[in-house]
Amino acid sequence: MRTCPLLDEDGKVRIHFLWETPIAYVIEEVPAEPIVKRYVDGSSIRQVLFMFASRDGYDKSAIQTMLSSNFYEKLSDWFEQQTLKGSLPNLPQGMESQKIEAISTGYALKADEPKKIARYQIQCKLTYYKER
Repeated sequence: MRTCPLLDEDGKVRIHFLWETPIAYVIEEVPAEPIVKRYVDGSSIRQVLFMFASRDGYDKSAIQTMLSSNFYEKLSDWFEQQTLKGSLPNLPQGMESQKIEAISTGYALKADEPKKIARYQIQCKLTYYKER
């Protein structure tokens, strides 16, 4: 995520904690069955589901919502480009990333109208190979 050109240069990506002030980003793991396919030799194809979320400005206008959803559409495209280029996350020895993708569209989850901020998010998946 550090190389993603879409992220605001001041916004740090955190793990499991989204700051209240915009612009902030977080990655949160989502519970899922980890093994997608198991091979006879004990190796497997696995997955990690995660939510990529941001805290950003919000107002009732459709324009802000549209701008935020456009960000997530571009993020989905960026994941696809990274997969095609083979520019995937480095994993520990015996594991190899195969694909990163968005598996939902971006949406506003929670809005705080008095503070004019909202949480936007998209569900994603990292697929990887794991040796026995």
